[in-house]
Amino acid sequence: MMKDMKNKLFEQVDNDEGWENEDGTPIDDTTPDNDDNGGDDNSPTTNWKSNFCIACTDSEGSITSTKASIKLCKPVIEGGGICTKFKKSAIIDDFPIWKNISGDTQPKIIKDSLFDNNGELFFQGESRVENGKYKPFKLKKENGEWFFYDDEKAGGQPGWIKLTEYFTTSLHENKLFEQKEMKSISDKIEEKLRDIYFYTVSEKGKERVIFDLQDKRDIEQHLKDLHSQNIVGDRGFVMAVVRAKGSDKEDGQLIKLGSYPKDSNVNLGFGEEKGLGGLVGTQYFSIKNNDGPDDRDFEIVKGDINKDIEFKKEVEVEEPKSVINQPVKEEPYEEVMKQKELKGLASLVSSDEVGNDFTKKQKEILEKLKGQGYLFKRPVEDSNYKKTKVKSSEFTESFHVWKKQD
Repeated sequence: MMKDMKNKLFEQVDNDEGWENEDGTPIDDTTPDNDDNGGDDNSPTTNWKSNFCIACTDSEGSITSTKASIKLCKPVIEGGGICTKFKKSAIIDDFPIWKNISGDTQPKIIKDSLFDNNGELFFQGESRVENGKYKPFKLKKENGEWFFYDDEKAGGQPGWIKLTEYFTTSLHENKLFEQKEMKSISDKIEEKLRDIYFYTVSEKGKERVIFDLQDKRDIEQHLKDLHSQNIVGDRGFVMAVVRAKGSDKEDGQLIKLGSYPKDSNVNLGFGEEKGLGGLVGTQYFSIKNNDGPDDRDFEIVKGDINKDIEFKKEVEVEEPKSVINQPVKEEPYEEVMKQKELKGLASLVSSDEVGNDFTKKQKEILEKLKGQGYLFKRPVEDSNYKKTKVKSSEFTESFHVWKKQD
């Protein structure tokens, strides 16, 4: 977001070094009460600008009232004067560390992105709503923290916002992050299912679970739900898989056992096993149901708690020699989901009924629209109906709805 900002900045007319007093002598900026970060800007009576101002004028605005250096400007600013030049290097040093949505530390605002106007301090940054649009943001320091003002109400948080939240509260950055995460989620599911095996456990033995496209679709939905609850990582993935396969009223969760190679990157929080045993072999984990009415209430515990039950042996069936098996080409996961969505929308606009070809989230959106009185099937006589186009990140295609006007 910030890497191309150098090309978008306001032009800096002067630097903030080498200022002189009115009599032409160099400014003494090294006195004890004149450090770069100023004094006590936490005081409710202190104007934060007085700690960073190196050129100022009092309320009269005459040439004789102009002062230079932080030491000389401090009382002028406290007395209601105007700062005409800030010491930008001191401000940059005082800025906090800020991070993006992924938690990665971002470079500090560069000096050339700061500018002042009529005694106020601004920085030039990218809009938090529209990608590629640059705009000025007003700055202030209050109670020891830096804030910027965002007037774009579409961003969700108009008004003063902490500078450390410049990226994390950005509507544009959050949308990009969500699109990136959702785009790769099917690949992550495939990768994890190659690392982690899951099994059912019954009196007949333990049997590995094979997941079809519908199962993976359900896993994706549960991953999204768990992510909104801040349950992520490998434990979140295992929980999503277990929930996706469901439970039996009498026997609890259908999946009761899992395994993964000890030398894989899977981390379920069991701690490291010392010695060679922690590098080779297979790590088993069990799904332990907790008593209660909620079938989602279970624990992931280390080891196989059903060691007395054997694994089922796979029966090999010899194929007739005269039969030549042709490999079946499987369509990409995303393409299958898109085709199901198109099929569902085609049925929706013809029957006005929400079918089973939609995801859980898609169904929720459609049912909400239906509950608000919207029709998916175009009315025969639509002159008294308002037509609205619906776009949602949950759908790959847009569609229209109709609502009768009062």
